[in-house]
Amino acid sequence: MVIHLQSRVFYGLKTDIISNAHYISDAEILYPVGNVIALHNIPQYRQRFIRLSDKQQINIITVTYNKKYIATCEVGEKPTISIYDVQTLKRRKLLGIPYEAPDVTKFTCIGFTFDNKHLAAVTGEPDQTMLFYNWEKGKVESSIKVGTPQNPLAIVQVLACNPSDAGVVALGGLHTFKFLTLSDTIWRPYGFSKADNILTCSMTWLDSDRLLLGTKDGKILYLENGDLKNIYNMTDTLFMNLKIREEYVIQASSSITAMDSKEDIPWENNIRCLIAFHRGFAFAFGSRTIVVFETEGLHKYTKRNIYIIPTQISKQENEDLYQINSISVNLSSDRLLITTGWPQLFYAKLWGPDLNVDPEPQELKIMGQSLHFGPIRDISVCGWKSTFMTCGELDHSVRLWDFESGRLILHKQYTEDICGIALHPTGLFCVIGFSDKLRFMSILIDDLLPMEEFSIRCCKTVKFSNAGHFFAAVNGNVVQIYCTIGFISTFILKGHTNRVKTLLWSQTDTKLLTLGAEGTIYQWDMSTGRRSAEIILKGIVLHDIALSADEQITYCIADDNNIYEIKDNTTRQHNIPDANMYCMVLGKEDQALFLICPGGIILSVVCPLQDPVQYITFHIHSANIAKIVLPYNEQFLISTGIDGSLCIWKVIYPEGKGKTAKELTYTNEVLINKDDLQEKIQMIVDLNVRMRELETEHAYKMRQIEVVHNDKVRDIHQGYLQAIEELRDRISRLQEDHKNELNTINIEILKMKEKHEETMKQMETNYNAKLITEYDRYLALENTMNNMRQNYEKRLEEVEKHGIEELQNATTKYEALLHEKKLQLEESQDEITQQARVHEEMMTQVEDDVDKEILELKTNYETLLHEEKEANIRLKGEAGMLRNRYMASLKDVEELKRQLQQVQSEYGYFQKTIQELEKDKDDLKIEINERDITIQDRERQIYELKRTNQELEKFKFVLNYKITELKNQIEPRDQEIKELKEKIRDMETELVNLHKTTISLELQLHELREKLGAARHELQNEMHRNKRCQQLLKRIRIDLHDASGLVQEPQALKIAITKLYHKYSSSDEFLRSRKADLDAQCEFIKQRDHLERTIASLKRQVFQDRIGSGKDIDKTVEENIILITELNALREELKDARKHVQHMEGLLGLTVKDIKPSEAKRKMEEALYDHEQLRIEYRFQMQECQNIIIALKDDMYKLISKLPCEEAETKITF
Repeated sequence: MVIHLQSRVFYGLKTDIISNAHYISDAEILYPVGNVIALHNIPQYRQRFIRLSDKQQINIITVTYNKKYIATCEVGEKPTISIYDVQTLKRRKLLGIPYEAPDVTKFTCIGFTFDNKHLAAVTGEPDQTMLFYNWEKGKVESSIKVGTPQNPLAIVQVLACNPSDAGVVALGGLHTFKFLTLSDTIWRPYGFSKADNILTCSMTWLDSDRLLLGTKDGKILYLENGDLKNIYNMTDTLFMNLKIREEYVIQASSSITAMDSKEDIPWENNIRCLIAFHRGFAFAFGSRTIVVFETEGLHKYTKRNIYIIPTQISKQENEDLYQINSISVNLSSDRLLITTGWPQLFYAKLWGPDLNVDPEPQELKIMGQSLHFGPIRDISVCGWKSTFMTCGELDHSVRLWDFESGRLILHKQYTEDICGIALHPTGLFCVIGFSDKLRFMSILIDDLLPMEEFSIRCCKTVKFSNAGHFFAAVNGNVVQIYCTIGFISTFILKGHTNRVKTLLWSQTDTKLLTLGAEGTIYQWDMSTGRRSAEIILKGIVLHDIALSADEQITYCIADDNNIYEIKDNTTRQHNIPDANMYCMVLGKEDQALFLICPGGIILSVVCPLQDPVQYITFHIHSANIAKIVLPYNEQFLISTGIDGSLCIWKVIYPEGKGKTAKELTYTNEVLINKDDLQEKIQMIVDLNVRMRELETEHAYKMRQIEVVHNDKVRDIHQGYLQAIEELRDRISRLQEDHKNELNTINIEILKMKEKHEETMKQMETNYNAKLITEYDRYLALENTMNNMRQNYEKRLEEVEKHGIEELQNATTKYEALLHEKKLQLEESQDEITQQARVHEEMMTQVEDDVDKEILELKTNYETLLHEEKEANIRLKGEAGMLRNRYMASLKDVEELKRQLQQVQSEYGYFQKTIQELEKDKDDLKIEINERDITIQDRERQIYELKRTNQELEKFKFVLNYKITELKNQIEPRDQEIKELKEKIRDMETELVNLHKTTISLELQLHELREKLGAARHELQNEMHRNKRCQQLLKRIRIDLHDASGLVQEPQALKIAITKLYHKYSSSDEFLRSRKADLDAQCEFIKQRDHLERTIASLKRQVFQDRIGSGKDIDKTVEENIILITELNALREELKDARKHVQHMEGLLGLTVKDIKPSEAKRKMEEALYDHEQLRIEYRFQMQECQNIIIALKDDMYKLISKLPCEEAETKITF
């Protein structure tokens, strides 16, 4: 049975893909690694994989707005787009280019619409076209060519779909930008498009109308509703107000074409990866920097944070590696996911301290595990722990991992080159080969501590024995064996003439196998240090070796696609066609054998080996695999790639296999320095003491806070009581105002009722007279219409009779024609029977001729057969000669068998492809049948429509004739109708004029109400001011009376007078009253000037009106009389209001000089005792008035509806 592998954890990142990382949820992210797309749940350390095609590479990834589907673009001779479901991890649709495009090998940009139903994709050069797919149906609904033949440098590289309109798309790139909108499957450009010299890098929609456009020279263009509004230079922009358009912005927009557009300039401040979210937007500024702007309102944005990519250590220092590839925001909009040229995911927490608090840029943090950059040179596992160690070729780092949890345990960075590593079976020690020395190191909890150094430079191959008491290190063509206890060189193994490639310990550590670059395998006895056996295979190059559990069989792989099985000087070959194996791993009990092939392929081979070799391929790495290892329990397989990817596989054995003889439990103990341990214990003690101190401080602060809080509550309660009293006073004032307003409203309602009744009576009389006249006209028109109807009915009867006669004549004609055609058919049938008889006679003659020819041929062939038999006897003698040749050809047959095996494997592969194609063929047949059915239905509909169309054309001809006759009769009637319509319009204009007069009267009434309210307000202010002045005068009189008693004492009188002066001249109340008097005087003077000006202008108008016409003078006199009467009425109301105020003051006892607050409160309550009842009564009266008004309006509408109206469009509103 074959052993299967299941990928459990796969670390890495493909950096050559556009938009290669996305948030699917707040915890799950999507990114490409190897030949899969990984869906990685970071908190749970769990991965799901979407398998990609092995043949084609992808260059773009995008995600729908609802995060349910993924689209990938595949590069090839016929580029395609694959849509995957995030939940099922399966491909939903495969989209291609629906026309022949031989030069197009890729898509440059794609994007989903906001409704997740459509996909916009732009093809590559030279003839760029935007295809608009309905991806659920798998078809292109519309397309447009977006390239510009006049400018070959204009290349579309960026696409952005509108977030609320699926028919709006923005395209941009080098020397090009345009808005496109969809109408009836046709794309049309609109808005700003003068972008011949703009180098667009990125774009994003802020909302459905606003777009931000990033350029290579560090500028952001703001476009709204398709028009360019602002240009911002982001090197010095801290605040953006999208509504402000300053002069320098206009100048920049006018000189936008002066931008340098050379592509070979290294743009240091290019704006890339623009992305908007509901709290702002972010973009990559240059090669290392990310800038975040936060929204402050709808149109304002402030520069909030700056993030930078942390410096990475590598041999290859290239600034392009810091170029930001993609930025993604999670659903909560509190984290950014960033990718660069480094195969590492970075993230940043948003909305931390802003630039005002912390102006220094913040470094991005690594998301997930810290990964290698470049090839992973070596890997080693231990026996006691579930850990393994890796070292990088370019990043000078050593990392310790846990293969059960998939987590990184320890990361140690060095400045020197690391050539090789070996992990001790206990997991507590390791040997690392540096460029200058080989070092034995102990693995502490968070560090690697050197214990011993060996003078071996650039040691690439080093390995511990299975028991851990020895380790072997390669020094050129020599292998040195060291003891791990005393670090003594026990043996030096010499004999290879070239570099030693591989070391392999036997399971009992009694033997050591070494493989040299010259192709020889030596077996060494570890008890004596001498060579016990050697294996030399001539003419081939060996890559790797393995040893069986019983140490009897040696396996090795070579460059001729063969696995060599060597036992007791006998060699067996097992061929795997086109495998090109270069690394192998054999299990401890010879159950599992894994091989590595180029392209990242792992072969799981059935053991023991048989011909033909049975195996299964596993392809998840996209680059070549550097090494694979099996841990001690052989439940996992670890593979590393030259692109820095690392995969942990779960080994799935058949039932009853895969269990080791003794299950080993892993240890969790780690080494720690004694001084470090004491420091940490002391730190824990200090922290506990500090915690107790903080608890006591916290309790003391809480008591102080409670005291302060109680004081604040007391103050708030007092202020609340004061506010209640003030509100009560205000309520009383408002109630008085409400009563006054209700009285005035009642009076106005009575007046309005009287006026309304008078106008209604006048309108009724006018409308009754008009109705009578119109009714007479209506009767006359009805009589004429009846006469016309009778005439038309008579004419229609005559037309029907004429049509029946014509039909009878036509039927007689066609019956005669049918009789003639029947006679012709009978004659043609007679001719056909005669021709059939002639044909039968010819057939009989031909058959006789054929029989004669057959007899002649038979005799000829019998003579030939006799001759051939004689020749056959002669050939049997020659067959003996050919047997010898047959034995020689057997060798050729064996070679052909090998070729046949290759053909069979290819046949199996082709058969699979044929099955897949047959499935596609069946699906296409079903679609064709469905489309044929729909086509047939449509053809039937078209045929029926044609028949109905012919009948309608006949009917149309008849109707046209009737219409021409009716038009001649209708023209005089139309003139009469026009005259009646003109009369109705005159009546409607009269109604509109009446309505305008009512509206003007209502406006005058509203103005008078406002004037009355202002007069009341002034009256109340004067009353309050009068009260204050009386109280002040009273106090002044009392003080003057007291001072008059000191007339006989001049000195005391002087002191008293000065006190009085200081008391009343400097008091705030006196100054306020004085200031109020001055303000009143100033206001009075302003009002007087204004009134004088208005009187002068009115006099001028009166003079002009007198000269112009005498009728206007009469109108103004009447208006003045009405205004004088209204003023007199208002004065009377003002007198009544004053009397009412005095009466209320008397009721409240405010006229008494000295009154206690308790008595004033008691009188206030007595005065307001019946307030609620009065309010209810007034509300009831107002409701009755409103009902009366509604009833009057209904009566008016009834009267208007009685009027006849020809045009239904005209409406009269009141």
